[in-house]
Amino acid sequence: MSKPKLQVQDCVGCGYCCTKTPCGAAVRLYPGARICPQLQWDEDAKRHFCGLMLISGQLGELYRKELYAGEGCCSSLSGWRQDIKERSVAEVSYDNPLSFEFQIFLKCYASEFISSDSVSLTLAKFKHELMERSYTEKNADFFVSQIVHTIGQNRHSFIKDFMG
Repeated sequence: MSKPKLQVQDCVGCGYCCTKTPCGAAVRLYPGARICPQLQWDEDAKRHFCGLMLISGQLGELYRKELYAGEGCCSSLSGWRQDIKERSVAEVSYDNPLSFEFQIFLKCYASEFISSDSVSLTLAKFKHELMERSYTEKNADFFVSQIVHTIGQNRHSFIKDFMG
């Protein structure tokens, strides 16, 4: 039995891939970001472009090669392909309410040699403070989960289980 062949179509610039599944370059350049800052809307062309693809010279060539420029789109079932528009932050940042500045802080925090116990205790205090300020437990847990995700994305593997 043969495997079904992946449907590849021309990229239409809908922005789906860059918002839902960031490429390796985006993950390296912007760890913890849920939306790649290189995703750019072009009002005249009525489509998104990748800022990395638009860099001139050798660096741009390297990004275009890494990101398979011109190879097409394999997200052919995405409804965004038929509804190309500049997406609101609410549409694309589906689950990260943390400000960009706070994500940068968490990236710095995650790189420090701080025990997992200290991080857990700090998050428990944070959740308690939120709930004292009338956040529901569900909302407080949601914020804590986003912080845990961001720290986890940026924590060095040799620190992750440090219990000191």
